[in-house]
Amino acid sequence: MADNRSRTRRRFITGAGTAGVAALAGCSGGNDDSTETTTDGSSGTTVGTTMSGGEMADKIVFYNAGSLKYDPGTAENIKRFEEETGIKVEVNEVPWNNLKTSLTTIWRNKGSKVDAFNGPTWWLADFVRSGWLEPIGLDDDHMGKFPDNLRSLVTFDGQTYMAPEFGKWGTYLYDQQYLSEEGFDSPPDTWDDVREMGKQLSGEDKSGFAFTWGNKDVFSFKQFLYQAGGQLFTDDYEPTFVEDGKKVLNFLTDLREEGVLPDGISSLGEGGVGDAFVAGQYATVESWTPLGSRALGADGWGEERLGSAKPPKGPGGSRSTFQDTNGISVSAFSKRKEAAKEFARFMTTRKSSKTNMLVEGNPAVVPEVYEDSELQSEYPSWLLEDMKYNLQNAKSETYLAQPQVDDYLSEQITPAFLGDKDPEKALTQAQDNIERLYQDIGIL
Repeated sequence: MADNRSRTRRRFITGAGTAGVAALAGCSGGNDDSTETTTDGSSGTTVGTTMSGGEMADKIVFYNAGSLKYDPGTAENIKRFEEETGIKVEVNEVPWNNLKTSLTTIWRNKGSKVDAFNGPTWWLADFVRSGWLEPIGLDDDHMGKFPDNLRSLVTFDGQTYMAPEFGKWGTYLYDQQYLSEEGFDSPPDTWDDVREMGKQLSGEDKSGFAFTWGNKDVFSFKQFLYQAGGQLFTDDYEPTFVEDGKKVLNFLTDLREEGVLPDGISSLGEGGVGDAFVAGQYATVESWTPLGSRALGADGWGEERLGSAKPPKGPGGSRSTFQDTNGISVSAFSKRKEAAKEFARFMTTRKSSKTNMLVEGNPAVVPEVYEDSELQSEYPSWLLEDMKYNLQNAKSETYLAQPQVDDYLSEQITPAFLGDKDPEKALTQAQDNIERLYQDIGIL
């Protein structure tokens, strides 16, 4: 499968018209990093030189998705980078909702004002095809520490275009104190368990199950689609989600109609689920991974109350969650590429991944980091075990025209989820729209 997808990506990258894609892209125990080798086989970084021994700039401009006030892990790693390399990082804090548009505007004009940025893997397909990103050139020692499912998202035609920085993928948490009071000694293990147990776990002030991807309905849909054994596209980038998508919408519709989901839920992208779980309103929740560490630090919670489990198994036999990973990429128009590449390397080492998790709670994207003694003393081992499992089993897909594809999905899945449209008709219409879009831009 991995090899097939790699070959497909080569055809995929060269198959669409550059102008069309450029227009679409603008729409809305582990090892210490200080011992990781550089591309010339040496350890660490020599101030003022590149990894291959050439000249290196003494400053880069980095576009961060939002304020560093809310990204303390990134801020701490930038501080370490400056201290250890002598390279100054000028940070431009761009609101998340504006970042892609800002980058697109700059790069359409071949502007060099940005050297590196952090963003999600699902921007990569459009950016790479448009020629806006520089291959980072990270060696096997660096990239080999990430799981295969993550490496495949940042590699096109055998070259790495993003260094994974931190992750936010699905996790399954539950109020084990409440479940015990209701007579359950373990959480739901399958979708059928979620449905049946959820009826008993739901009451006047408690819902049996809730989910969120920060108001991103397509993210929620994809997470359950992967658990159902499906995916959005075939290896030839033909949309293929109708049959497994029906299983998702029928499952979630049953939960809504049987009162297992919160009252008044209006979409697949409900916000505030983390707050409500900590407030004791939900028995079980499938949410972002950082919620576990947040709940442990809240009043009334602790290891005796918080439970963590692998996601309930869907009809496809999968416990996969949706992979939403941010990484560092380098602009193809940067005049300080070598310094920017070193920044991307440094920010995604084992130590930087560990620092981000310790400082901010962002899940590490390096499996072995979860074995680190400092993290083991900070988090319960059972929580780290599930976080590591979800990292290694999470799924995602990179595809062109991501904003348009997601819009076509969003406009159909919400009315189907609410019972206002037949699921099969809704998903078929979304699939037809995506096929026409891909035909128009030369992918199909």
